[in-house]
Formats: sequence, structure tokens, C-alpha cells
Amino acid sequence: MTDHDPLIGTTLGPCRLDALIGRGGMGRVYKAHHLALDRPVAVKLVDVNDAMAGTSGEAVRGQILAEARSAAKLEDPRIVAVYEVGEERGLPYIVMQWVDGETLEAKVQRAGRLPVAEALEIIRETAAALGAAHKAGLVHRDIKPGNILLDGRGAVKLTDFGIARAAGAAGAAAAADEIAAGSFHFMAPEQAYGGPPDPRSDLYALGSTWYYALTGEPPYMGSAADALLRHRDEAPPEVRRLRPEVTERAAALLSRLMAKKVEDRPADAAELLKALLSPRMLLDTDTSGSPFKILPSKPRLDAVVPPSPPPPPAALSPAAEEAMLERVRATSRTGTLPPPPPVPEPAAALGSKASFVGLLAAFGLIAFGWQWRRAGPEDWAAGAALLALLPALLTYGDRTNVWRKAVSAAGCAGAMACWSKHVFGGGASIPALEAAIFGALGLCALFGSAYLGQWGQDRSEAVWARVLGPAAGLGLLISALTWTVPETQAWTSALSERGAAWWAAFAGSGGGWRWLGTAGVGAALGAAVHLKVTDAGAPKDRMLNWNK
Repeated sequence: MTDHDPLIGTTLGPCRLDALIGRGGMGRVYKAHHLALDRPVAVKLVDVNDAMAGTSGEAVRGQILAEARSAAKLEDPRIVAVYEVGEERGLPYIVMQWVDGETLEAKVQRAGRLPVAEALEIIRETAAALGAAHKAGLVHRDIKPGNILLDGRGAVKLTDFGIARAAGAAGAAAAADEIAAGSFHFMAPEQAYGGPPDPRSDLYALGSTWYYALTGEPPYMGSAADALLRHRDEAPPEVRRLRPEVTERAAALLSRLMAKKVEDRPADAAELLKALLSPRMLLDTDTSGSPFKILPSKPRLDAVVPPSPPPPPAALSPAAEEAMLERVRATSRTGTLPPPPPVPEPAAALGSKASFVGLLAAFGLIAFGWQWRRAGPEDWAAGAALLALLPALLTYGDRTNVWRKAVSAAGCAGAMACWSKHVFGGGASIPALEAAIFGALGLCALFGSAYLGQWGQDRSEAVWARVLGPAAGLGLLISALTWTVPETQAWTSALSERGAAWWAAFAGSGGGWRWLGTAGVGAALGAAVHLKVTDAGAPKDRMLNWNK
């Protein structure tokens, strides 16, 4: 390829062209040496002719060079730096930073599909680069594996802003007379059909690139014309069919990135990056050991692998493919694009979160509403013991949540209030020594459970909180029952006697149903709040982890 290029060895602007390293639809890229800076650089020559645009080649060259100058203003370590833009001997050129490495496309072709963690890290870094470009008002419009560079140290750099446009009306006016530019195998459908430049089109292409990194193939195979139509009409492919080790949360986010409607995708690169930084992108299992943890279901291969896949589309001749693309271009100019077929809504799964919350609420309200009419003084001691468990139960899940901290503190206050009501309900009294010791230990364990569970940093502190919670409840219950033991009676016999009497009264009045119903209402409320704050991309078919 380099032997027949007459530019090899010549000087263009400040650079000597040493080798042709790539050729694309919009130009050629050379490895060059910057004579003044004495350093290797990449030089891109812009090749645009009248046949590739609806306006003059001179105007298109000027537009591309103007966008390259805008890209040169981007200052981000994840974006290939643009050093200089110019034109010499009728050849527009862009001098860029030289990255000693390979593209994501070359890496996948060389090493095969990437490990899940490595692919996620590359997409994270690219999303951060896109965030910097979008913040500056630029839409890249050509996100694909060939434009993501990986250097020898593992750093990720986004390159080739050659067809970038300003977001919104300004970019739409600049691109109004152009054909669809970019790679049809990764391009968002609205961009292919003449839509205005939108940052969310870059997010769609990034989702297609993520799929490629995980599977080693584009989301939709076939010719450019086939891929164009399938991007518009077919549902996003299920990545877990080829990579079942991908977490359900990651697969849902990838599908959301490739949503056909622009408004169904993440709002911007910042929202996407926040989702990509979640630990649940890589970890789908419960490490708490709780049988009540709601977990994602495992992929069902029989549900995602079609029993009889449709035959591949017949290959089109170059003339027929060009004719189809020309019809697409004409359709985008006339605005008569037929609507894509409707996508059916998925049916609600048995055992889903919503049905589980409904059952909890119904059961809790029945038990709560009917049995509390028979409440008695023994409920204060039971309330102290049961509310003391609340801080320990709240350690299952996101312990950084502010609302969990507030509810944990409220549980401590409620346990103390119930304990005080039972102990001092008949007036102040001097406690038995053993009762005072158990009361002090129960209170210490109560506050220790809340502090370690909600303000602790590592998992071991959460484990200690789960041990201290039951200890706190037991200590408060024992101290409440034996607080008024007279000195003439042995404390152990009094505990046995009063414990039996308390349990008989509590069980006989339906106390178990009262407090079980209260717990059901509380669990339903907590689960409902969790459902409201869960992001739109989260899967909705999660099942209970009863196999723990």
C-alpha cells in the first residue's frame, strides 16, 4: 500500500510523511515526523469530492477543516490532540497526536472478544471523552471501534473528529445537504436518515461499539444497506445470548443505549458514565447471604436463542446496494420515512418485584388493620425487641443511602420509646441489678448496630451490626420483663416466670400477627420506594433468591 503512494517521503506543511497507515471514506492517515517539534505525529489528509456530498467539494473541505479546528480546542487526556490544521498544494490536512498502539477494532480482530471488565473500562473512558466533546458543543458522529485507540499502557483515546458537527440547529444547518456520513454498522438510525446532530446519537454508536467489544461482531451483520435497515427496524440484540457472563444490569444499559427512540436513551454522557461506574455493571450476585435479597434472574438460553434463526439476507451486488442507499438518502431528504414496526411491551413476570410488593402490602394491611385492635401492654416490650432489629436489617443493600441512615436512627428512637413505655409505664422504680445490666448492654448494642451498619465502611462492620441487632433486641426484652423484680425473688426464676406470662398474653392476643403485619407493611413500603428510584434501564424481572 505504501509502495505506490507518491506522497511517501514528501513534506506536507510542517511534516514529512513516512508511511500510509490507514485509508477511509473521508481521507487517508499517515505516520509522519513533525520537523519543527522533532516528534512522531499522525497526519490526516481530507479526501472529499463532489460525488460524496450535495455541495461542492471545496465547501465540504472547508467545513471539515472548521470542525477540526473546533476539535483542536478540546483539552482532555482521552481525546487525541489536534496540533495543526492547514492546506497545501490543494491537500487539506490535520496534524494530530501520534498514539503508539492499536485501535479497538484491531485488538478485537487480533485477540478476539474482550473480557467483560476490559470492555467496560474502554467504554467508560470513551464515554468520559464524549462527555468532554459534548460539553464543548460537538457531536462526534463517527463513534466506532476503529476510532478508539488503545496505547501501549492501556490508555484509551478517542480520535477522528473529521465529520463532527455542532449539536443542535447550527450543526443541523451545516449537515443539511450532506449524505449520511459514518459507519452504517454502528450508526444511530436517526443519523443515517438525516436527523440533526444529537449527542445521544453518539451514545447509540457507543452502545454498538460496546456490543462489538463483547461479542467480536457488529450488532447487525450484513452489508451496509442491510445494517442500516436493521438498525432502524430490529430490536437491540441480546448480548447475553453470546456472553452469558455479562451482568443483567450491563445488558439492560447496553439495550437502553441502542434504543430506537432518542428520548429512551441516557440523557447525556454524564448520566451514562454514572451508570457505567456502578459496581453492579460487573457483579450481579448477592454477597450478603440473605434469602430475601432480590436478585436478577439468570439468562434463559431457550428464551434468547431463536429455535429456527431466519436465513441471512441475500448478498446485494455493489450496484444494488448503492441503489438502496440512494433510496435511503432520498427518503431522508423528503421526510417520508415509514414508521418502524411497533415493539410489543414485555409481559409482567410472575414473581416480579411489583407482584412481591403487592403481596407484602396486602398481607401486611390485613394483619395490621385487624389485629392491632387487640393490642395490649405486652406489645411495648415486643416493639422494643423488634424495632432494635431494624438497623441490622438495613445493612442489606446500599449502606450509603441517606434515607437508610434516617430510618435506622428512627428505629433506634422507636425501640427506646417502646422500652421506656414498658419500663416506666407504671412510674419510676429502682431496677434489679441484672435488669439494669441487660438494659445497658441492649442500648449499647442497639446504637452499635446502627452506627456500624449505616456509617461503617467495610463489610466486616456490617456483619458485626447484624450480630449486635438481635443482641440488642434480646437485651431490651429481658431488661423490660425483669425491671421490677423484687429483691426477695431470684432474678432467674422471675425471668422464667414473667417471660412465660408475657408470651402467653402476647400470643393469645395475636401479637405475632400484629408485628408480622407491621413488618410486611414496612417491607412493602421500602421495596416500593426502591422501585421508584431504580433507573429506567434496570431489568424488571428480578426474582427472590430463595436458594441461599
